Amino acid sequence: MTFGDRLLRHRKNAGLSQEELSARSGVSVRAISDMERGRARSPQRRTTEALLDALGLDEPGRAELRRLARAGRAAVTNPVWSLPMYVADLVGRDSELATIGALHGGLVVVHGAAGTGKTSLAVRAAHLLEGCFPDGQLLVELDGSTPPLERLLRDLGIPAEHVPEDVNGQTRLYRSLLAGKRLLLVLDGVHTEEEARTLRAEPGCLTIVTSRRRLAGLEDATWIRLGGLTEDAAVELLGSIIGPARVDTDHETARELVALCGTSPLALRIAGNRLASRPRWPLRHLVEQIRERRLAALTAGDLDVRGAFEVSLAHLPDTARLVFRRLGLLVGTRVTPELAAELAGIGVTEAEQALEELADVSLLDADDDGYSMHALVKTFANGLIDVTDDDAHRKMLAWLLESAVAAGVLFGQTGDARRVQPRDRALPDVPAARRWLDEHRDLIPRIVEQAQAKGMHDDVVRAVIALSHYAAIEPGLVWERVYRAALPSAREPWQEIVLLTQLGWVLFDVADRSGPALEVLTRAARLAESSGETGHLGWVWLIASAAHSGLGEDEQAESVPQGHRVDARTRRRALRAVRARCAVAANGSSQRRCGGT
Repeated sequence: MTFGDRLLRHRKNAGLSQEELSARSGVSVRAISDMERGRARSPQRRTTEALLDALGLDEPGRAELRRLARAGRAAVTNPVWSLPMYVADLVGRDSELATIGALHGGLVVVHGAAGTGKTSLAVRAAHLLEGCFPDGQLLVELDGSTPPLERLLRDLGIPAEHVPEDVNGQTRLYRSLLAGKRLLLVLDGVHTEEEARTLRAEPGCLTIVTSRRRLAGLEDATWIRLGGLTEDAAVELLGSIIGPARVDTDHETARELVALCGTSPLALRIAGNRLASRPRWPLRHLVEQIRERRLAALTAGDLDVRGAFEVSLAHLPDTARLVFRRLGLLVGTRVTPELAAELAGIGVTEAEQALEELADVSLLDADDDGYSMHALVKTFANGLIDVTDDDAHRKMLAWLLESAVAAGVLFGQTGDARRVQPRDRALPDVPAARRWLDEHRDLIPRIVEQAQAKGMHDDVVRAVIALSHYAAIEPGLVWERVYRAALPSAREPWQEIVLLTQLGWVLFDVADRSGPALEVLTRAARLAESSGETGHLGWVWLIASAAHSGLGEDEQAESVPQGHRVDARTRRRALRAVRARCAVAANGSSQRRCGGT
């Protein structure tokens, strides 16, 4: 609202024509017309007082018109500018720049984790759009010491002595100054939706908000989420800082460095600055430092990855902070509310709320299947772990291993493997079990190894044995590592026999190493015969017979006890049939249990 807009409204409310107001005030009709049309925005004090007296306004009305007249006198008519210089080596953000560039006004929210380059993107976009917003480009840091409204009013040309003391007065003056303007405003580091609503520019302007929060409550906004760079863009950024030749000289180490930085622009800039200031350092030297010192190695001057994450964590509730710290124990980078509840010792609903709060400040990424954690963020969380979290670590491993049992048995069990049944965990059906196992398959070796280190031998053996049929439909060398790792946890002969048989199957059928397979299977057979635990012996001899045939040892294959002889071709056909039946069960189209090793 300008002085002229308000004058016109007061005149009409008083039922006066321009001529009648002129006669009462002594101000010419032309001058009144120019003010009401906005051609004259800054009447002199004598003119203002004459109009106030003629209109007979009450004190609040008189105060408002005086303020609008002062604003018109104080505000500059030239374009205003308070943008910093843009980052020349901004890379990998072309699509985001194109999205902002296509907007002719309104509100865009650039949100993401600390160090993803939100401010750099906003500033670059503002520079590129300079010609579209002729009245100026402003940037206000909301973490600064000066209240943002005061800063904006000063940038718009209002002297400090003319800035109203109260926020409502500042807001009204701010709105009046922006009326009718085409201006681009960057609000950097917004914390809440209310801040954005109060400070956003008028509809004809463009407001770019940067925030670690999603600010999902805002109306009519365009959201742009920033994550890490692609590997190629990250290498390009590193090369722009230290020189392309230095990257090309040791391209593999450059990619390793990029991975250690989690493709985070902030971490890469810190790493690049350290290398640029030490031209004799090989890239491998910094890689080794980061591996040894972790986030402590990612500091350069006033740039600090850990400090950026600490700011995001600082204002969260205690429960969210506890959950975040415990997420440093994760095997992998994905978490569900159920697992978070186990880690923190809280209810699932409370855990889900905490995960949402962490996602709101971009410490987690949310998707349809749960939440994921950026590698650098996990490193930060892991650094917060202390001795009080050891019991939580055991609970998490126990939960994961029991989940593996619950999922594995849905694919069926044979022989002594049938001795393993779920205890206090259940999955609804085979498709759900398949999804869980597919997601955790490559993590199982690490889960087993961590649990073994904590003496959780029974949990380890039960889980690995329960996975035997799933392993048959998802064969891979990962299972050799799993079975070898689990063997020391076997406490009963039947457990060791099943694990040895499974290892023999992997060596024969997956790794195509019949010799080592026979060594393992012979050990299993001897243990079965000496212990009297013969429930799994049939499978031992079946695989052993096929392994002998695979080596061309037909005589040894024939020496397998009667009833267990089979040639390698038959064994391979049987394994394919097993996997086919298990695949049918896995997609939910059959309720049959599959047979296998």
